[in-house]
Amino acid sequence: MLNKLPYLGLLLALLISCNTEEKQQADLLVYNGNVYTVDDAFSNSEAFAVKNGRFLESGSSEAIMEKYDFKEKLDAEGKTILPGFIDAHAHFYRMGLQQQKVDLTGTNSFQEVLDKIVAFQKERNVDFITGRGWDQNDWELKEFPSKEKLDSLFPDTPVAITRIDGHALLANQAALDKAGVTIDSSPEGGAIEIKNGKLTGILIDNPMSFVYDAVEEPSKKEQIQALLEAQKICFSYGLTTVVDAGIDKKNYSAYR
Repeated sequence: MLNKLPYLGLLLALLISCNTEEKQQADLLVYNGNVYTVDDAFSNSEAFAVKNGRFLESGSSEAIMEKYDFKEKLDAEGKTILPGFIDAHAHFYRMGLQQQKVDLTGTNSFQEVLDKIVAFQKERNVDFITGRGWDQNDWELKEFPSKEKLDSLFPDTPVAITRIDGHALLANQAALDKAGVTIDSSPEGGAIEIKNGKLTGILIDNPMSFVYDAVEEPSKKEQIQALLEAQKICFSYGLTTVVDAGIDKKNYSAYR
């Protein structure tokens, strides 16, 4: 009788294991949410399980917790969870490049413009400072600025900042020199502002292309950084798929 005890114990263990369903493994449990699944029935659920970046299952919080073991849990606190949004026509790369320029929208004075440029350059330290968004109509002195203070702050670094409407820009002397703009330059259309026989740095319409042409194409490193910054912005709004309508062969390799 005693010799049969080990076999009885083994049989009991087998019976217990057969009646106990082993939990599946997952990386993440999100529960207590209002999950919009976009399945065929457009049903909502409370929770879902994720493994290796893929959804395993959605359902009630209780059911998912009973079925899976998790490395991490996240309480959605009743918030709505939606699938990633898709933008079928965007300028993703260009948006990323814009993050590498100083944003001058909403500035209330030329001094504020200068302060923003100085802060931008301390952080970015670029070879050619570009930006957009100033509007002298928002300032107390509603006149085009001139380049003297830019020349003083950035004697060796080209600076070219475009007005909010894209029809005028202010360039410092370093940028004008790089673009080959002098008081004798005579563009077809537009204007190069000259006061007291000197360039003020203001270029209107067509002459702006002289300066734009002098800005070097972004390096591969700058292109990749632009894409990463654009990605960060899109993720912050829930955009997970984007169709870029504005790439060419020059920046396609950066995508790859």
